[in-house]
Amino acid sequence: MKSILEENKCGKARLLTMLEESDDLVVKTVQPSLKTGRKWKVTEPVDEPKEFLKMKEVIGKTQTDRRGLGSTTAKWWSKTEGKEKRDMIIDEIRNKEDSTRVQKAVQQLQQGQWTNWDTAIQRSWNDIWHTAPLRISFLVRSVYDLLPSNANLVRWGKKDNSTCPLCQGSEL
Repeated sequence: MKSILEENKCGKARLLTMLEESDDLVVKTVQPSLKTGRKWKVTEPVDEPKEFLKMKEVIGKTQTDRRGLGSTTAKWWSKTEGKEKRDMIIDEIRNKEDSTRVQKAVQQLQQGQWTNWDTAIQRSWNDIWHTAPLRISFLVRSVYDLLPSNANLVRWGKKDNSTCPLCQGSEL
């Protein structure tokens, strides 16, 4: 899932790095400024991944999964040039945007529930068209925790207490 803002940032970052690493001496010395608006400057999101990639090189290759050391190859900032450096910067910008998007989703009580799912059930449009409308409504409302449970009724102000009418236990 990508946003328009992410694509805009990546495009501006790609353009800035192309201008900074240009073979033309005039372009390299002039350092033209890119217009991005008043809330966002293109140099900040480009400098941050550069520093992160340099720090990553100082830290070295660490093991992140069950595979042994040396099973994967790493691209090092000091050994790459040109397009590879640009791609590394763009990948870091995308990773940062993705992590902020997930952080925002986790902070939202109802809308961020998808971050807790293990796997999603694959449904085709044909299955959806042939399913009863009330069943689809129930499925969608259950996914977004919008069914009238005691906890939701208390949250919505429709009920005063959240005790279960059958067992008298609290549902919250």
